[in-house]
Amino acid sequence: MAEPILYSQHVPGKVLLSGEYLVLDGATALGLVSRMGQSIQVEADPKSPPWTLSWTALDMDGKPWMEAALVLENERWSLSNDSAEVPENQRLMQGLQAVWDLASEKQISKSSPSTSAKQSPAHFLAQTGLRVTTSLEFPRRWGLGSSSTLIALLAEWWDVDARRLYAMVQNGSGYDLEIALTGQSMLYQRKPFQVRPLNYRIPVGSMLRLVDPGSKQISSAEVYRYRNLSLQTRTEAVPRISKISEALAKGPTIQEMLELLRDHDEILEGVLGQPCLHTTEGNGFPGRLKSLGAWGGDLFLAASDQPSLAMEWLDNHLNWTSFPLEDLIQISKN
Repeated sequence: MAEPILYSQHVPGKVLLSGEYLVLDGATALGLVSRMGQSIQVEADPKSPPWTLSWTALDMDGKPWMEAALVLENERWSLSNDSAEVPENQRLMQGLQAVWDLASEKQISKSSPSTSAKQSPAHFLAQTGLRVTTSLEFPRRWGLGSSSTLIALLAEWWDVDARRLYAMVQNGSGYDLEIALTGQSMLYQRKPFQVRPLNYRIPVGSMLRLVDPGSKQISSAEVYRYRNLSLQTRTEAVPRISKISEALAKGPTIQEMLELLRDHDEILEGVLGQPCLHTTEGNGFPGRLKSLGAWGGDLFLAASDQPSLAMEWLDNHLNWTSFPLEDLIQISKN
């Protein structure tokens, strides 16, 4: 007989259409909410002792890509010996420790125990082991937010401040977390903090496709590299990128969109000191190829006002797989 489900939740992933890198310095970014995301399911595990977690992370095909056994002793999470050396398990343990610390701080700050404490993860952990299963709906290499969606799920499960948790374990801008929490596309500004939900529309007569190049970029490493670039150059580019994000959100024509994407790339080339994706890979493409997030990997956008020619060009790149934007991203029909 299956054990009852103690908790379950699903949150969506994201793509970053504009504002990559410079969103860290206060530029307005345009983030789009994905149709795909990540879910979590928590069950009691009576065969395991209290204060233990058995964690399984499933990929989009339902196959485990991470498995970890954890135990909480003296307010500290640790991994079993056979899973302690796996980097992904280490990151999971760090995330769980941050969650535990926030939850403990929240409980201590209350003058009296909350009635919800009886349904808290800590309450169940004190009685039995727990079995946790997370399930991705997209390939990890796509960069749709396997980390940010997990942070959102952990924060909601433990009822802690998701933004504080994100800041404890990630060095990104936080737009991905906001999309996971709200389930909406948005214009996002980190400082001063501002979130403006919106309904994204595809320009009439356009071809917008998301392309999988088969590679993955490590966002945390890119953030570190970016922070070591010229602060003056970065700061000067912030208002220019913000203006482009605002314009992209207003529903431009496809011709206007292509010009905005070109201007965006030219600005970033000057800041990063490296060629954009369209410069390196877009020779002969009737439109623009645009990185979505950190340059050098993950999904990218192929945008064109000549759909037939653009598809013919993409089909000649046998190592790439492309999908209509509306298949992966929530698009407004109004």
